[in-house]
Amino acid sequence: MDARKLSLDFDVAPFLFCLDSVRGSRIVRAAVELGVFPQLAKEAAPAERVAGALRVSVRGTRLLLDGLTALGLLGKEKGSYRLLLIAQALLVPGSPDYLGDLVQGSILDETWDHLTEAVRKGGLEEPAEPVERQKRAEEFFPVLIRFLHVVNRTPAIAAARALGAGTGHRGLRVLDLACGSGVWSLAVADADPEARITAVDFPGVLAYTRRYGERHGLAGRYEYLPGNVQEVVLPEAHYDLAILGHILHSEGEGKSRKLLGRVAKALRPGGRIAILEFLPNRERTGPLDPVLFGLRMFLNTEEGGIFSAEEYAEWLAEVGFPKVESFEIGSHSPLLVASRGTD
Repeated sequence: MDARKLSLDFDVAPFLFCLDSVRGSRIVRAAVELGVFPQLAKEAAPAERVAGALRVSVRGTRLLLDGLTALGLLGKEKGSYRLLLIAQALLVPGSPDYLGDLVQGSILDETWDHLTEAVRKGGLEEPAEPVERQKRAEEFFPVLIRFLHVVNRTPAIAAARALGAGTGHRGLRVLDLACGSGVWSLAVADADPEARITAVDFPGVLAYTRRYGERHGLAGRYEYLPGNVQEVVLPEAHYDLAILGHILHSEGEGKSRKLLGRVAKALRPGGRIAILEFLPNRERTGPLDPVLFGLRMFLNTEEGGIFSAEEYAEWLAEVGFPKVESFEIGSHSPLLVASRGTD
């Protein structure tokens, strides 16, 4: 596989199901802990041979391998099991997109056990440090970045296309706020060879942003601005596009509105704001993923939450961006693109 290529050759849906399913996650965790995936990476094999190599029971191995096959991670033919591309890419140690450590436990999931207490008291009395603070972010996000880079790469390519990167818009000057791996701006840079990106995040996170830029051969078009997105100094009227990819949900309403005001001033007259977020309906009755994600923000941030497209449109209008378009990009999070409406 070409590590520099941004597009994926497989569908991540089976892996996402495993993460969200109690049974699926336990099956994959057991396989990771037993070393099933690196063993099958050596060669396709029947259950007896895999069990012998791993020194475990044949009966248990056969049932486990069948479970992995049903989950869409292995192929099976004439009693022999082989890795499918998704397992080869995500579950074999040494792969640049390895996510096996993620299925062994997520630090974001630890707080779910305290949901009853949090609801009763309006929050946790002694919560872990919120993920939006620098110390916690620099500890946590390097783990999450690899996962988000995988699941968002295909949607990011679709978003870059919707933004007209390299077609209707060339030579974009892009501000990527709380950039993580830079997956959203990497897709823009890949589509627009003349684009230049300013990536903003905490210093410990930007070290990973740089690595992803190097991996995809695009690091030469990046500059790095370390700091908290709420505090870094942004030049006025400098950028054509600002990307806020899954950041506003951790900031909450007050900080998000303040940040949008600062971003508006950093954009040129024809500039646009691209927002990628979990979007519930106005009544917070669905869709399911955004509503449940709101509970996650309640447990892991100080003020974070989920907001509807209508609310974002109101906040954007307040800072001079009354025109908001929505684009489906093959993700749980549609792309919202706001402009001043003068195009």
